[in-house]
Amino acid sequence: MSQLGPGPSEQVNFLRKVILTICLVLAVMLSIFASIYRLQKGVDAQNQSTRVMFSVVGRYVEDHDGVWPKSWEDLESLPEIGEWYEPINYELVKAHVVINFDASVEELSKQVPAEFHAIDAINPVFDFAKDPRLDQLIKILAKYQNAE
Repeated sequence: MSQLGPGPSEQVNFLRKVILTICLVLAVMLSIFASIYRLQKGVDAQNQSTRVMFSVVGRYVEDHDGVWPKSWEDLESLPEIGEWYEPINYELVKAHVVINFDASVEELSKQVPAEFHAIDAINPVFDFAKDPRLDQLIKILAKYQNAE
């Protein structure tokens, strides 16, 4: 007795191959879409700009004995000292980052990183709560509050 078509195991294998191929194609398409989205929205520039501002504001606070900057001009007045993030393109940073220049150092120094939003991305897509630069900034703020 001969079979006229593929057996059940051959059909199952073919179906598995089709499903795996579809999944692979979808994964590649989603990766390409995600990359295009990140480029169009400036996600990487935004995340990097926010991280840079954690460091810059921390340096500003240290250089000014615990005083929070009052404007972008205050930050732009900082001299370059050869940090990894210099020179800073402030026009790019301003397009991606919001800084609350009216923030209270006393209040900010008591916040945990998850609560901190005095420096934030305009369109947040990343949780900065675990960023060591934010943690360092909060420690700098607390140092000046504890010194008073």
